[in-house]
Amino acid sequence: MLATPVAAALKLNYPGAKITYWSHPVLRQLLLGLNPHVDEFIDFSRDQGFFKMVKQIEAMKPDLFVDLSNSSKLKFLPWFTRVPIVRYQKQRTDAPTTMHAVDNFMATVKHLCPEMPDPLFPSIFPEALAKEVLDKLNADGNFSAQPLIALVPGVGKYRPHRAWIRDGWIYLIRNLTERKQFRLLLVGGEDDAELCESINKDSGNVCVNVAGQLSLAETAAVLRRCIFAISGDTGPAHLAVAVGTPVIGLYGATYPERSGPYGYSVMTIDQSKACRCHGAKFCQVARPDGPGECMHRIMLPEVIEKIDLALGIENDNVIRD
Repeated sequence: MLATPVAAALKLNYPGAKITYWSHPVLRQLLLGLNPHVDEFIDFSRDQGFFKMVKQIEAMKPDLFVDLSNSSKLKFLPWFTRVPIVRYQKQRTDAPTTMHAVDNFMATVKHLCPEMPDPLFPSIFPEALAKEVLDKLNADGNFSAQPLIALVPGVGKYRPHRAWIRDGWIYLIRNLTERKQFRLLLVGGEDDAELCESINKDSGNVCVNVAGQLSLAETAAVLRRCIFAISGDTGPAHLAVAVGTPVIGLYGATYPERSGPYGYSVMTIDQSKACRCHGAKFCQVARPDGPGECMHRIMLPEVIEKIDLALGIENDNVIRD
């Protein structure tokens, strides 16, 4: 999602170009169906050998191959293919200056693209799908005219220390429920379904829990209908930005300057200065299967303050920083 504006930049500068995305099949509906700048999608298999990849690239006969993966497997492509290649260079964790990942992706094609899209987001447009998905979810009367807020408690199974504490989400849900003006949506992947179910149960089942039930494209669609999302550093946060939905970011183990919700730093809670585990897969000062110590420092009043700010921004038609 952080790299999706690259296709828009290429199409803006080369309107006659055919943009082909070569990526994981799970992204097909999201990128081919909902990104107007992508003309073709070819399934990528992580398990195929290097030389088979070379043959697949050459079979496409592209005028340019833009490698946005920073994959070590693709590092040696320029030695084995006759196709011109431009390669994204990921920043080091200990880099002296910090560039947001979005800007880093855009820098990959900057020398080819004198003009850049402004704004960069939204880059995914799921409006038509949103009505279809919400109609399906509303079959049991789950939704009303109340504004939707997306809550993303999980961060997947690989870096659990990036999550906010479970009790924090429960108290937040109770606070928002007392306002009686929102409908709350629990969003996440299959890895987050159990967590979201338990949070919803202990919150009185007041949320609509769609964690693990939607495809990426369907998740994008419901996020588009939300007035804002609240999330740690995980995929749905960047998916929300990609569809134009503001995000309140809860950050500790990663730098929001580099991977925070793009354009919404004013709405991000940043505990990264208190974290000793930047770049690590697990927190070094907490249980490896739970939130990091730095994420415990995020207090409910801080989150409420950002919510009030987000509501003010929403009323002002969303001013991005």
